[in-house]
Amino acid sequence: MSVAEARNPQAPSEAAAAAQAIMQGLERAWNSADGAAYGEPFSTAADFVTITGALHAGRDAIEAGHQQIFTTIYAGSTIRYQVLRVRQLGDLVALAHVRSELSAPGGPLAGDHESTITVVLLKNDGRWEITALHNTLVSE
Repeated sequence: MSVAEARNPQAPSEAAAAAQAIMQGLERAWNSADGAAYGEPFSTAADFVTITGALHAGRDAIEAGHQQIFTTIYAGSTIRYQVLRVRQLGDLVALAHVRSELSAPGGPLAGDHESTITVVLLKNDGRWEITALHNTLVSE
């Protein structure tokens, strides 16, 4: 995974390191089909826009929605995340762009697909959390 940080690409910021760790955790959770672990890095009031444009509001909805797809349309799927860029917008806010590679054995997105994800991170009580995530399928 690569992380680029606006000010100094050689020394990633705290936000860039947090984005990297968060995306690695999401990748592990997806590949383990663990909805609770997938929802863990989201703030309680986070917003999540799916690859199909559906909006899930709140960590509980994000966890439940992912657990549901892990056992249905994305059962047996794997994902890989690559952090492309992280820009710290202030002491408590960062913007990340991530590339996703999904391999799904069945369902509406059977096959291999890429998406670009925009993630807004918010530092809350010393911990970086996802407060918004928008996933967009890359068209061929």
